[in-house]
Amino acid sequence: MDTKPLKDVVYQKLRKDILTGKIPGGTHINESGISKQQDVSRTPVREALQRLTQERLITALPRAGYIIEDLSNEDIQDIFSARFDIEGLVVKRAAQYITPEELQMLRDNIDQAKAHIQSGELEKVTQLDLEFHGIIYRASRSKTLFRICKNLGELTMKYRHGLNLDRNLWDIAIENHETIYQALVSKDEAQAVKAIVAHGEQARAQLLAMMKKVRSESFLEDTL
Repeated sequence: MDTKPLKDVVYQKLRKDILTGKIPGGTHINESGISKQQDVSRTPVREALQRLTQERLITALPRAGYIIEDLSNEDIQDIFSARFDIEGLVVKRAAQYITPEELQMLRDNIDQAKAHIQSGELEKVTQLDLEFHGIIYRASRSKTLFRICKNLGELTMKYRHGLNLDRNLWDIAIENHETIYQALVSKDEAQAVKAIVAHGEQARAQLLAMMKKVRSESFLEDTL
């Protein structure tokens, strides 16, 4: 018997249907329709939709419900490519301008992330991941690049949400952070760029593999 709160059950089903493409990007949904479809009251549906909005899997439309964001492989490729192409420029600047204090912040961030992975508090690692990259953005000493990278970082986190609770993938990500950090300590611009681009390529490949797996599992479930 499923003992999960109803809002979590509704949320998980909607999220899976969005990630697998069962509910295609561009589809309009609303509280009453989901409520009837899942045979639940509007309250858990409303809470589930709020969570999905925070994750940017859906967008609220004024007085018109919600629209499903597109999760095509092409869009994922495009966003990740744009993000890490720009981060290559940012980390190169950061290697020039980063301060000892900022390097210490990166060191502390990595150590905290490792501790949270060890204790299984993986959702906290998600925030630390954003903060790690944010420190590098600030170290570039470019307000424009900071804003661009911050927006792209938050957007890719939406697509990466399915990866965030996989401990093995976080182990790999933090190893990549360690490599980036060491390059910045050495002020090795070329190695820093190489490390952050490799980090992005790995994250993109992991996400596409996860999406393929989830879609395949969903197809098998639907055919049983």
